[in-house]
Amino acid sequence: VTYVRWGKKGCSEVVDMVYTGQVGGNSYSNKGGGVNYLCLPNHPENRKIPSRDNDQLFGAEYQTGAYHKPSEMTSDLFNKEVPCAVCYQRKRSTVLMIPGRQTCYKGWTFLYTGYIMSDYKDYSSKEYVCVDKDAEAVDNKTGDENGALFYGVKTKCGSLRCPPYTDAVDVHCVVCTK
Repeated sequence: VTYVRWGKKGCSEVVDMVYTGQVGGNSYSNKGGGVNYLCLPNHPENRKIPSRDNDQLFGAEYQTGAYHKPSEMTSDLFNKEVPCAVCYQRKRSTVLMIPGRQTCYKGWTFLYTGYIMSDYKDYSSKEYVCVDKDAEAVDNKTGDENGALFYGVKTKCGSLRCPPYTDAVDVHCVVCTK
């Protein structure tokens, strides 16, 4: 099975790395186009074609300053680009990201844990991804270019039942295989 390890430049030692790259996606301000994040390889095979004025693929930056940083995330990643790695797990057929947990259910094998991240609630819709708790940056550049953005996601009680959930807390996640 293959999966993306969001926020890391490589895979764990027990799996094979297909490729490493940086996260891309549609701009936070675009109203149309793609809504998913992509793990773009570091070695693209580009063709030179004239622009058609439909720019939709931007690099992703962490927006983890002060309030939007998951409380237990130790790295200072604000305005830095987000890396990713596509990993291959041999002898497994299923990968599952479980939001709201830090451990796998019985019978599942742990790959990594982290925090649910997505774009800001007032911007364009993006998917929820599990960003590694020990996330890193592509490099030390802090350009504040605001393409696709990664904010920490917090719970909101109401239609989300509390308990068992708690209001206004970071949402943990775990990635498991079977």
